[in-house]
Amino acid sequence: MKKTMIEVLSILTTAVVAALIFNQASGNRIHIFQNYEKVELVDQEYNVDFIDIEIVRYYLEKEGTIVLDARSVEEFKSGHIPGASSFSINEFDTLFKERGEFLKLGTNVIVYCSGPTCEDSHMLAIKLSGKGIKDIFVFKGGMEEWIGSGYEIAGENIY
Repeated sequence: MKKTMIEVLSILTTAVVAALIFNQASGNRIHIFQNYEKVELVDQEYNVDFIDIEIVRYYLEKEGTIVLDARSVEEFKSGHIPGASSFSINEFDTLFKERGEFLKLGTNVIVYCSGPTCEDSHMLAIKLSGKGIKDIFVFKGGMEEWIGSGYEIAGENIY
């Protein structure tokens, strides 16, 4: 019995180590040690989903994807994800009047802000959902994760 348990533990350990090595070597690796915050219940109510950086990159290549930067205009100008538009949460009412119909044409709307602790993208997604915009995704890692991953930055690029 003891020998069987040792064999089972040995097989399990080998499988876990092999999976971790394969994950690290994979082009589409899963960031298992990254600190993700819980999705709050309000997100389900407003049909807002969090996505990771690899899904953001996938959608950036898809036609009809709209990317919105929820930070201030100054922060946007200092550097942003290529193809993103400034849509500061602080100017929501004005910007939605100007661009609301255009946003309804998007097949996917991705919003982001400065990083995992920033709530601006989450609040923007909820407001957009309340105005009838569908298929909204929040890139919770935001600019912090984008820059940390070494991806291109548009704008003045002070980072």
